[in-house]
Amino acid sequence: MEKIDSFCGNDLPKPVMSNGPRLKLQFQSQSASRHSRGFKASYSFIENFGINTGLQEPKYPCAFVFKSHLSKNGYFHSPNYPGFYPRNTECHYFFNGNPQEKVHIHFNYFDVEGVLPCEAISASDYVEFSNFLTRDKKYSRHCGQSKEFDIESDRQFFRVTFRSNDRLDAIGFNATYHFMNEVETYTGKPEKTGSSDRVKGLFGPILLTFVTFMIKIA
Repeated sequence: MEKIDSFCGNDLPKPVMSNGPRLKLQFQSQSASRHSRGFKASYSFIENFGINTGLQEPKYPCAFVFKSHLSKNGYFHSPNYPGFYPRNTECHYFFNGNPQEKVHIHFNYFDVEGVLPCEAISASDYVEFSNFLTRDKKYSRHCGQSKEFDIESDRQFFRVTFRSNDRLDAIGFNATYHFMNEVETYTGKPEKTGSSDRVKGLFGPILLTFVTFMIKIA
């Protein structure tokens, strides 16, 4: 079982998500201390990868559908955001607008491990965009650290795919979306609203959330 991370000190760690259905937590102490009280954490077995917006699509291990007739705007993010995303994970975000609509996506935060052009030869994680279910050469893959940026579909359907490998990890991304008429021009960031479809199960990753944390630094 590969190591995900290690923690010490008094700073509360961000949520930890396993890379599969098993997670091992090991506590190691070198000496007793009156000032270090240890930690308290909660865990949950999940199948939604910590993504609580959109409608989960059961045909894929990790896929979420955002429909215009349910919500014109909202937000979505990478698995386990703002914690590190799990490795060997592929998540799809499908946007379905009404006829004569398009979707505008604004990335507020983007940190995905990799180097341009984000191909397999560089062992890069990446985010991919497409007007189709297959790859769309119009859009380049995105990876690395980026400032805020925008992506817009050509028509009513749009796909965003996040893919991580088994190497390194990062925090991922947080984005907002807005369905609009094809002739409209995007003028601002949508509010963080959207439908929720939380699903829990025994075969997805495990989410570990620390409630208190105080471990002596050696």
